[in-house]
Amino acid sequence: MPQKLILDTDPGVDDVLAILLSLSSPELQVVLISIVFGNTHAPVAHSNLLKIYHSLSKEIEQIPDAQSRYGRLAEPNQKTMLALGEDGPIGGEKAVAAYFHGPDGLSNITETHPHFTAPKLDPSTPHEHLEISTKASYEVMLDILRHEEDDSVVIVALGPLTNLAHALRTDPQTFSKVSRIVWMGGALDHPGNTSATAEFNCFADPFAASEILEGCKAGLFEFILAPLDITTPHAIPFSDLIHPSVVKIPNSRGELVETDEEPTPLQAFVSAMLVRVRGLQASFGLEDSMEMHDPVAVWYALAHAMQKRNSPPLEGWKVVQREFKIERIGELTRGMCVTDRRGTGESNNTDRSKDEDLKSFGIGKKDEETGRMGEKIPKAKQLPWVITKTPGIDELRRVLLGRVFGTKVDE
Repeated sequence: MPQKLILDTDPGVDDVLAILLSLSSPELQVVLISIVFGNTHAPVAHSNLLKIYHSLSKEIEQIPDAQSRYGRLAEPNQKTMLALGEDGPIGGEKAVAAYFHGPDGLSNITETHPHFTAPKLDPSTPHEHLEISTKASYEVMLDILRHEEDDSVVIVALGPLTNLAHALRTDPQTFSKVSRIVWMGGALDHPGNTSATAEFNCFADPFAASEILEGCKAGLFEFILAPLDITTPHAIPFSDLIHPSVVKIPNSRGELVETDEEPTPLQAFVSAMLVRVRGLQASFGLEDSMEMHDPVAVWYALAHAMQKRNSPPLEGWKVVQREFKIERIGELTRGMCVTDRRGTGESNNTDRSKDEDLKSFGIGKKDEETGRMGEKIPKAKQLPWVITKTPGIDELRRVLLGRVFGTKVDE
């Protein structure tokens, strides 16, 4: 039986690969795609999702292998719901990541490759693969959780946590039925990718991220982070992702692959989207590969499908509990994950100027459980889990390329 999954996303370039990975994974049944602002504005992200399905439908029609890879889309009564969510943060100024993802979130292919645009929705004609809701996505999210058994639905969040925060505010009891939340977000011991200190999803709505974090600490649900610390090293060469008929890129052996084959509809769509990204990364002096931020979060979810909350990770994976808080309004530190590095045993981010009994924190004592200074965790508090190890980039490359494109990867 597949794991029921709610995918909360702001379709930009790496979201596309994560969405396709979730839809091509038999371990998962995507029951809702919930759209949020982030890489672009929410209505544009909504149209991007329709672009993905437009290319995916062509892939299934034209490529026999795709019919088995994306077989769940053809199952009767298995349509995925699509709902538009929030177009701005619950607090602070709105920010979108057009600097990386382009004005439409997909490297501006709306203008450069208009044939990838999906036909305009006709209210009188049902979508082939989607059930399109007129409700706000957080309301649909809550409807699903109300009707499903406790601990049976996983949420994977690939953008700002605004929709989730609205759901938590509206009905915390229902929201706490979720099995776990897996979020691509934050940076704990790694530089930011939007500011010097903040990862974009955390920066875009730090108020929402803070509310979800505090809900976890209150014991309402399990919260698992895939921060930049673990996602950044997981990069797949552009030569694996951009079809050689579009751009000739040396492979890992330095060879230029010659081909007379035309790209499949999905290969053409993804290639068009990534050519601009490749050039942008080259301008930053980065390696000729695409960091798989969002796919890592989906990979974790599919690897742990049908596990109950608070189950240990599978072999090859490692998670650790971390105490931190999220800066919401800092001029230079908005969206920063603030960890207490003093090593004194004080409660996380204690302000000594306002504390009346420093002795109660056991300053200078070594934590018997962790072997570290100042890491003692109060027993009543549930902390978020942070992914610190995966089965490795080669395994992600094999899984993603094989499932999304049907590409066999050399061992």
